[in-house]
Amino acid sequence: MDVTIKDVAKAAGVSVATVSRVINGIESVDEGLRIRVDQKIKELGFKPNHLARSLKSDVTNTIGVAVSDISNQFFVNVSRQIEKTSRKNGYSMMIASTDSDVKKEIDNINMFIAKRVDGMVISPDSNDIADLITNINCPIVAIDRKVLKNICDSVYVDKEKSMYDVVRYLYERGHRNIAMVTGTKELSSNYDRFNGYIKAHFDYEMEINKSNIMFGSFDKEFGKEAFAALMSNEKPPTAIISGSALITTGLLIKAKSMGIIIPDDISIISFGSLDLEELLDIKITYIESLHTEIGQIAGDMIMSRIKNPEQPIKLNILEARIIEGNSVITITD
Repeated sequence: MDVTIKDVAKAAGVSVATVSRVINGIESVDEGLRIRVDQKIKELGFKPNHLARSLKSDVTNTIGVAVSDISNQFFVNVSRQIEKTSRKNGYSMMIASTDSDVKKEIDNINMFIAKRVDGMVISPDSNDIADLITNINCPIVAIDRKVLKNICDSVYVDKEKSMYDVVRYLYERGHRNIAMVTGTKELSSNYDRFNGYIKAHFDYEMEINKSNIMFGSFDKEFGKEAFAALMSNEKPPTAIISGSALITTGLLIKAKSMGIIIPDDISIISFGSLDLEELLDIKITYIESLHTEIGQIAGDMIMSRIKNPEQPIKLNILEARIIEGNSVITITD
């Protein structure tokens, strides 16, 4: 098994950042620490990533932001806040989209390395990029997902708790047949939602119907398909929890085309509010996305990490509230 930079850091009793600074010849490292790290590198036979070693020899006053979907309003809003913070600190921003593809994510990170950015903000799709991130000498902040929480600074909403709270909210309003429609299984945030959904069903002793759990993609088309599939069940759900505003939009479009009234015929709760909701006949009950807070915190985190790369890893886990509209009906039977 290849020796990683984390193995060297553990053996030397220092942070990963310190090992990276020694590898890259940064002069601010204490001479005693440098000698200790160099000794462990030789003892363990660690071979540094040469691309990473060449990353930082100057300052570009640029940060790279890689998000899952650059057209998703959530990431648009988050990126806008990061850009505001970076600009106030004299930094410009580059942005790229991964389309929830790990290979594209790696390509984007390597592109940022080639562009010699001073820091990166990413929305990681899986832990597959952990080794790459660990072995580059560049400040990184992860947003929206917790997969890299022990590797770099992270800020995200506790989606497991949010989903648990939503199921409880529906349970307290008489719902016992609740569906969950969200994005791909592989995405950590959807795994968290699934865990919250299952735990709430267990705690409130509700039967779990597998056909009520639907994984797909964060877009309107999947929302339409999912709604049609759920309505074709022998016993359709009384409520649907949607994993994103785009999915919710698809649910509403399909409901209208099928002549199904929200919430009279079925209730809907959304992760994230809908744009132009004032044009709708219904006000959707939703879980806050906290995009402004996430963007502001991520911007502050990356600036802090650039200025002080040796500081301990920071986690900022946010709790989102349920904002009530009129898309959920109380079942009294």
